[in-house]
Amino acid sequence: MLKFYYSSSTCSTASLIALEESGLPYTPIEVSWKRELNVEELNSLNPLGAVPVLVTEKKEVLTQNTAILEYIGNHATSKKLLAPIGNIERSQTLSWVAFVASDLQKAFVPFFRSDAMTSDEKAQKEIETFAVKSVRDLLLHIDHSLGHKSYIVGDHFTVADAYLYVISGWAEWVDIDLAEYKNLTRYRQAISERPAVIKITQLEEG
Repeated sequence: MLKFYYSSSTCSTASLIALEESGLPYTPIEVSWKRELNVEELNSLNPLGAVPVLVTEKKEVLTQNTAILEYIGNHATSKKLLAPIGNIERSQTLSWVAFVASDLQKAFVPFFRSDAMTSDEKAQKEIETFAVKSVRDLLLHIDHSLGHKSYIVGDHFTVADAYLYVISGWAEWVDIDLAEYKNLTRYRQAISERPAVIKITQLEEG
């Protein structure tokens, strides 16, 4: 059985949702630094001490959402979470996964680390103002790309939707109102009602 190391309210939630959607048997293992829960075990698997981490039945270790989401899609073909190799929809899905990892998720970093970048409070505010514009631009791109579609790629839920749903929700943490992005708001509401998403939300809220 797969073992999946996650921490609530982090990017690892994306792979956790994808795992639940996949139907693959797995054991979720929570990591909490505040409660010192499974931290040493995590560090032994990932020297960077970060989630997510997936351990396969063969004891192979995977880190990073991009790799784990692809692995899940490859091993749950009947769920159509990731199209087969050679299908353009596969490349489009992985393109959106890369966008979320490289552009959207990274755009939130200044909000959480501005004090590590500079001790000057005025400079911190300037960094955060820049971050707000960057995130808003990316959210607008997502909103336009969604249009009236139910999913970001094709006509069904993919691993890209799991990742996009989780990270776009971070906007609420930094007081960016998603209501102005009508397509994204509609999309997020529909995704939030999926049984797998409800189950993982309840798991993390514990």
